[in-house]
Amino acid sequence: MNAGYGGHAKAELEQELRGPVAACDLLPDQDTADLLALFRSARRSEATALVASVDGMVGVLPRPFRAITKRIMFGDLDGL
Repeated sequence: MNAGYGGHAKAELEQELRGPVAACDLLPDQDTADLLALFRSARRSEATALVASVDGMVGVLPRPFRAITKRIMFGDLDGL
C-alpha cells in the first residue's frame, strides 16, 4: 500500500486522526503508509454502510417522502 512516504504519510495520518499521536512517531514509514491506507479504507467502508443503512430505512416510506426525509434527517450523504 503506497500512500506516500516520509513526512507525507505521517502528516496525512495525523490529519486523518485529527491531531498528532505520539505512537505514530515510532512507526516506520512503510507502516505509517499502510496504517493511513487502512484508515482511509475503513472510512470509505463506513460511509458506504451508512448510506446503505439510511437508504434501507428510508426505503420503507412512501416514494414521495423518501428523498426529502433523507435530506432533512441526514443532510447530504452523497458527499461522504
